[in-house]
Amino acid sequence: MAFRIPLRSRRAVLLGTSLAACLGTVIGCNVYDDELLSRPYRADTSQPDAADGSATAMDDAPSFDRSPHDAADANKTDATTPDAVGNRDAGITADAPAPDAAPRDGNGTRADADAAAPHDALDAPRDTATPSRDADAGTPAPDADDAAPSDAWGADTGARDGESSSPDVATDAHGGGAPPTFRVVRVGDGTTQLSAESTAVFIEERGWDGQVVGQPLALPSRASGGQHPLTLSGKAASEGALSLSLDGRYLTLAGYATSPGRASVATSTDVERVVARIDAAATIDTTTLLGAAFSGSNVRSAASLDGASFWVGGSAGGVWYFTVGGSGSTQIVATPDNVRLVALFGDQLYGSSGASPMTTVFTVGNGRPTTGVQSVAALAGLPRSGLSPYAFAFFDRSATVAGLDTLYLTDDRDPESDGNGGGIQKWTFDGRTWSRMATFAAVGDGSSSFRGLAGVVSPVGVILLASTSELSANRLVVFVDDGSPNVTGTVFATAPSNTIFRGIALSPQR
Repeated sequence: MAFRIPLRSRRAVLLGTSLAACLGTVIGCNVYDDELLSRPYRADTSQPDAADGSATAMDDAPSFDRSPHDAADANKTDATTPDAVGNRDAGITADAPAPDAAPRDGNGTRADADAAAPHDALDAPRDTATPSRDADAGTPAPDADDAAPSDAWGADTGARDGESSSPDVATDAHGGGAPPTFRVVRVGDGTTQLSAESTAVFIEERGWDGQVVGQPLALPSRASGGQHPLTLSGKAASEGALSLSLDGRYLTLAGYATSPGRASVATSTDVERVVARIDAAATIDTTTLLGAAFSGSNVRSAASLDGASFWVGGSAGGVWYFTVGGSGSTQIVATPDNVRLVALFGDQLYGSSGASPMTTVFTVGNGRPTTGVQSVAALAGLPRSGLSPYAFAFFDRSATVAGLDTLYLTDDRDPESDGNGGGIQKWTFDGRTWSRMATFAAVGDGSSSFRGLAGVVSPVGVILLASTSELSANRLVVFVDDGSPNVTGTVFATAPSNTIFRGIALSPQR
């Protein structure tokens, strides 16, 4: 049985990045989608299943960490050159020869920077009370084949999706089956060791059991006619956010218009950035070059309404708007100029940043702006410092609060253990302000922090799919938020050697 994703209305459900933008209603990171997920999927016997993906990103451009355990700088480390405080990172070549240019916080501590760009989102000043570190020092992931979550699409529990006052009927709509597949960005071919060089990119289609469906889709590695290659830095964890367009028909991904093997690609000034648009038939369009936008810095995420145009975010340049083919462009956000994820949820464009003074999730202008530099506004109640936000997903879950009222946000700091730290934060809106309700960081017998995210509403609650923040052998983890105070994630896939998972999104539909 196949399923079709209904067009989104005002009520956004998927995250994004992202991530973002993830699993049916889970895929949102980065997690990036929007209203698509607030509604249950409907059976469609006339169309084949499609795949999706979304992801959030981490920072990259070359830099020198102050510690090999900084989660925000997890995408880059330097094995040969001391960082600003004299420590050496283990085992990875620096992206750039210059030391961190990031500002110091109020206590005189240098912020982490993963690129030569002084405004890399991952290089934002850290909250000195909650220093971050790489999540890959945590507990090893269980065998991916043994980690498939229990079927969240079982009996209808009467959970509400926030779209109406009636119980969620997702199970009936699915005919008892599972929702559409999702897509995951995989960087690396499994043979070449990941480095700061431009690296081959693949998009995997996976079922809800975590198993790969069919053959991974390889992004172009060389120019052909009007099509350009698209690669990503093997070490820039802030890159690679995957997004599903608002109409559910296309995946979008931003990268570098160069073949694999280009050294220090994140800081290159002679390589244009490019956006890929991918439909349900696996047709790839990489005709949209970004000119001078994001030159010398990370390009991280791209969001779209209908595949005809894109909002693109990166580490220096804020947010730009481009029409397909790159024939028209304009800068939409100048401050903050370091943006991690840009995503559409319903009638509003949102972004996240790890750079002061907007280390949070924010709205961009009013609605879906396409011209002029817009002002941004942090969501009421969310702090503007101390977080390390990546992918996010909004949902309409309350029958008493109009519009989007639930937010899931990935944070790649040290996994939460004392009420403050990394993981997947859950925030709810009462009509005036957002309040944090929980942070999901428990994974099996250990804990983790995350960057990519996506989500979907099921009969038993919101299902969240996230990619962990390790720099190697990172994992895809599923959480089922059924309202319990303590929710534990289940690993269902681990990245093979010389590969890394980035963005996640739902599969596009015809």
